[in-house]
Amino acid sequence: MLPLIDRGRGETALVMMHFFGNSHREWLEVIERLEPNHRCIALDLPGFGDAADRDGFDTRAMADQVEQTIEAMGLERVVLVGHSFSGKVAMVLAARRPAWLISMVLVAPSPAGPQPVSDEERQFQQAFDHSREQAEAFIDGAIARNISEARYRDAVADAMRASPAAWQTWPRHGSREDLVDEVGILDYPAMIVVGDQDPSLPPQTQKALVLGQFASPRFEVIPDHGHLLPMEMPQQLAELIDDFVS
Repeated sequence: MLPLIDRGRGETALVMMHFFGNSHREWLEVIERLEPNHRCIALDLPGFGDAADRDGFDTRAMADQVEQTIEAMGLERVVLVGHSFSGKVAMVLAARRPAWLISMVLVAPSPAGPQPVSDEERQFQQAFDHSREQAEAFIDGAIARNISEARYRDAVADAMRASPAAWQTWPRHGSREDLVDEVGILDYPAMIVVGDQDPSLPPQTQKALVLGQFASPRFEVIPDHGHLLPMEMPQQLAELIDDFVS
């Protein structure tokens, strides 16, 4: 099983996955604000957070480990919640049509196909040295408004402690993988949420490369927000999730 936190009780479990370079801690403020009838399980994906020593960094390998964790826990009703690169993991896993999956919430998800990445951003990711200076630059470049001091501190620390091998896999391989045909058209209820100031995966990218993977997605564009919505707007995101899941 992957390292995780498991909070709350309920028939339906929200299985929450983090953005590239981070950990389950990005979801803590959202979890605190969700309705108490939700069971919230936030995972650390291989190479990140408390799973920094785990192998299996490509999209399918990560999906395998999430699936194994869900099944080991005996979960029967799951909402997959993915953010950024873990949105791609969620789509690959959903394409397997697991019996426990009922719906999906994707926050600024990476597309199933190759992700548009500027040369500057790719060079920065590949040259990342896990120093505090570069970790702060990485987080600062993803947000459009202030986040809490605690979440900022955690986000920087998580970027610094990520496995170098896992970190390099995303810009060199994971972000380039073309899994569009494998994912196909997902007919699960799905909500996609993105900030209109997202520097990496903005609304136009979602419309062009993500929405078409879903039969009838709900699409929410949040004004004046960036890429790190779970930390930028935990209350508003919790309200959107509560409304969607209910």
